[in-house]
Order: sequence, then C-alpha cells, then structure tokens
Amino acid sequence: MSIAYAKDYYSWALEQAALLRQRRFDEIDLEHLASEIEDMGKSEQRALESILETLLMHLLKWQYQPYYVGRRGWELTVIEQRKRLLRHLRNNPGLKPKLPEAIAEAYDLARLGTERETGIPTARFPEACPWGYEQFADPDFWPAPAKASEEPQ
Repeated sequence: MSIAYAKDYYSWALEQAALLRQRRFDEIDLEHLASEIEDMGKSEQRALESILETLLMHLLKWQYQPYYVGRRGWELTVIEQRKRLLRHLRNNPGLKPKLPEAIAEAYDLARLGTERETGIPTARFPEACPWGYEQFADPDFWPAPAKASEEPQ
C-alpha cells in the first residue's frame, strides 16, 4: 500500500524509510524522495545563512553602537553564534565551499536587521561584508568602534 505524498507527508516519510530498510526499492517514491533529500541539503544551507546573519548583525551593532548598555547581550550572542557556526560547519563540511555566497546573502540581511534594531540607516554600513570568515569566526575578534565619519548623525 502506497501512502500519497501530498495527503499525509508524515506517514509517507515513515513508509519510504521502511521501504528503504527492507530494500524494496521498486516500491519507493523516487521522485518525491529525491526532492526531499535535496530540500534537506537546502535546509542546512539556510541554517548556515541564519547563523551568519545573526552573527554579522551583532558585530555591526557592536561596531556602530559601541557605548550601548545592552552590549553584554550582544557579546554573548556573538560568542554563541560563533560556536553554532563552527559546529554547523563541522557537522556539514560540504557547506564550506558555499561560505562566500552564504556570507554575502547573510550580510545583506544583517544590514537590514541592524537598521531595524538600531535605527542606524543601512547606508551607513559597508555594502559588502567588511570581515572575512576567518576574521569574524575568530573568538578574539571584536570590531573597533566606527570612526566618527562612519557613525550615524
């Protein structure tokens, strides 16, 4: 008995796993199963971009609001996201070649998020990520305060 993919995804997934374990390959819903496996990979890339976005956003806040009282919370978020980033890449080493693209995507969103949370216009931040992966992943790296010419008016 085949369970329809579109009608009961949960049961379909369990059925496909059982068919695989039983080596009943001729009964597997290959097209949907292949799509689901591809989606799992895309999900890991989206998770990487989300971690990078949070990390980069807090580094921007650290740099552009150096005297903000909530700075300790930002510091803890940066530390946490660096740990999440390293663990995610350790568990998914195939994502490393995707880092430049993921950083660019994440930084673009980090600029918007930083404006939303601080009120500092996005135009004040560099258009491209000012730090490389090795730099912002380094636990000893903390951006210097923005120069007066870079600070919001």
